[in-house]
Amino acid sequence: FVHQGSPTDLPISSEISLQSIGLPSRIINGTKAVLRQFPHQVSLMRSWNKKHFCGGNLISASLVLTAGHCVYGSGNVILPWTIIVVGGILKLNETLKRQEKGVENIRIHPKFNLENLYNDVAVLKLSTPFTFTPEVHSIPLSGNPPKPNTICQVAGWGYTIVEVPIVSSDLMYVDLPIRSKKECRKLLKNITDLPPGMMCAGYLEGGRDACQGDSGGGMVCNGTLTGIVSGGQGCAEPLLPGIYADVFHYLNWILKDADVITVVRNNTKNCGASRMIMILSCLICMNARYSSVLRVRKLQASHYLSVEQAALASSSYEAEAHRCGIVLRAHFASVVYLTEALKPFIFLFNVRDIKLE
Repeated sequence: FVHQGSPTDLPISSEISLQSIGLPSRIINGTKAVLRQFPHQVSLMRSWNKKHFCGGNLISASLVLTAGHCVYGSGNVILPWTIIVVGGILKLNETLKRQEKGVENIRIHPKFNLENLYNDVAVLKLSTPFTFTPEVHSIPLSGNPPKPNTICQVAGWGYTIVEVPIVSSDLMYVDLPIRSKKECRKLLKNITDLPPGMMCAGYLEGGRDACQGDSGGGMVCNGTLTGIVSGGQGCAEPLLPGIYADVFHYLNWILKDADVITVVRNNTKNCGASRMIMILSCLICMNARYSSVLRVRKLQASHYLSVEQAALASSSYEAEAHRCGIVLRAHFASVVYLTEALKPFIFLFNVRDIKLE
């Protein structure tokens, strides 16, 4: 079992280093990304020499979702100060739209296992938030299970030639189809038992597959972050699709103690849950004929949650007026985006536990 991780020469400090097993990941037979195509994509670099070692995904202005093995070495989570997060770039060395941020804290899944890459997810909390621009922006998380045969995009600065262990200076991407769980287990039976939280994607004929992207980078399906590049055996090998961490499976863990994050729910048929009813009830008093943002604020004086409509202009959100408020005991949506048309509605929201004081 080879995980498409960071290159093997990436010491973090004299005591702690990233571990890599076998071949690192790469985009082979991919296409150069264009400006603003993947504004959520960030590069994780070593703080002392600005060398790229893994990819990551902006899920809010101050949070980055990446692979657990990217931030793990010598039996420990690596030190936050050893990482610089860089956004707004296509080339690793470009400076025009570049933003660099330090890391304040690293939260790795408590059941992460480096040997088999189970629960291969981690969240980085940045020292200072990114400034959202057309080149730098968060991506919504998928609120639905991966759907087989969906064509998704994987981007990264990984190797472009199998035999040449040099990262690409350009951000590259490739289209990949998601395989069914049944098919993944059959194809990867000698590599992994594909437990819950793992998914696979790639072409059966090889040439392009799920290993063609930096570890920690994202699989984007229909505009939502659906998977995190985790592992695989070889690269672009026939009948060996790459392995991803399933974002939907880890939603509750990702959203724990998170700030404003967006989650896409494309199916609202099961509205029996009180939290969905509350969301839809609140939307009744909103004008859904234009794009808008709903922000939930907890008032310190009580357990009352106010919902304010905000104008979506350029990259800034400015509250216009208080429209409606509801009391919730456990859950609510931090952010809701509405489609411009009245039908069909597509709700993008973050449902999370609210710890009442």
